[in-house]
Amino acid sequence: MKSVLLVFLGLVQAIVAFAGVDEVYQSRLQALKSPIELSYNPSVKPFIEEYLANPEATKELLTRSKQFFPFIEKTLRSKGLPIDLKYLAATVSALDPSAVNSGGSSGLWMMAYPVSKMYKLKVNTYIDERRDPLRSTVVAGQHFKDLYSIYKTWPLAIASYGCSPVTLNKCIHLSNNSFYFWDIYPYMPAFCKDLYPRVIATAYIFNYYKEHGISLVEPKQEWDTDSILVNKWLSFQQISAVTEVSVEELRMLNPVFRKDVIPFNADGYFIRIPKSKSKRFEMLRDSVYRPIQASELQAEPIDKMQAATGDAPQGPVKKFSKKKVIYTVKKGDNINDVADWFDVSVAEIKSWNKLKGNGLNYGRKLSIWVEGSKLGYYNKINTMTPAQKKKIKKKD
Repeated sequence: MKSVLLVFLGLVQAIVAFAGVDEVYQSRLQALKSPIELSYNPSVKPFIEEYLANPEATKELLTRSKQFFPFIEKTLRSKGLPIDLKYLAATVSALDPSAVNSGGSSGLWMMAYPVSKMYKLKVNTYIDERRDPLRSTVVAGQHFKDLYSIYKTWPLAIASYGCSPVTLNKCIHLSNNSFYFWDIYPYMPAFCKDLYPRVIATAYIFNYYKEHGISLVEPKQEWDTDSILVNKWLSFQQISAVTEVSVEELRMLNPVFRKDVIPFNADGYFIRIPKSKSKRFEMLRDSVYRPIQASELQAEPIDKMQAATGDAPQGPVKKFSKKKVIYTVKKGDNINDVADWFDVSVAEIKSWNKLKGNGLNYGRKLSIWVEGSKLGYYNKINTMTPAQKKKIKKKD
């Protein structure tokens, strides 16, 4: 068997040497049957070679696909979409649900905040549903359908996912209104123009990694999990102490929770833990639900509604250490960002200021209760530039 394999690899190397790398890439991509045009272009070559130059990272990406591709394919198929759009998720996030880029996009599909808002995904101080692999895949699928309905071609739908239809439409206008991707390519901003060639390179590596001597490894992560409903404030440290599942593993299984805390919600949140530990969680549920400690969660003023219904965290009454900050709403502010800057929840801002919706009027003064020891820091936010406030968000 070894001798046959060596002969095969020798033939492959001979073909590459004879035909040239570009011709090999081109012929292999032509052999892939896909509704998405996975045709070769010289712009694709650097991204293929990027995968080949980092075999360990490529091997890890291929291994992760065994976990994520089955449900991604199922979701895309249910919406009548090409399953090869799965390569876009692998391209933008390396199939890491906790991934965040410099522009604030997040999750398996590296979804921008305006897109998540458009499709009503929850993004606040504690929760980022863009990091929920299942929910974000459903939303991404619908977004792809909407983009394809505009451009009627997958290369442009993919490009517009990277830079928004508004930007892409300007690029189309500059190209004399061509709808051929490579005509528009020179006018596109970097991430927009690179996304489609990167997707082609990703499709290539997933289909031809063996030909380059790259092998898969068995995943270390336990994928056999149970979902458990939690309807009280609870920290990952508490769950870890009882179930003996590490905080790091809980983060990997539950990337939607941004601060290692499951906040209160009337309907509760589902958390995932390894199936082998789920019975232990149920048996010791009372122990898990001990009062949350200050070291695990910064003390927050108890919302009147939570106090009235008994849903606020129980335990010894802590000394009230909050101070009020008055924040004046600036142009472009949204309530999710304001909550993030001041380390509070959207619900708290709405409760403190008697807001019915999430909209903020320019010039409105918001009362926000913050940790007294950090009053000086939070007061400075009023005078910060948009760029400075963006840096606060990145730190989270």
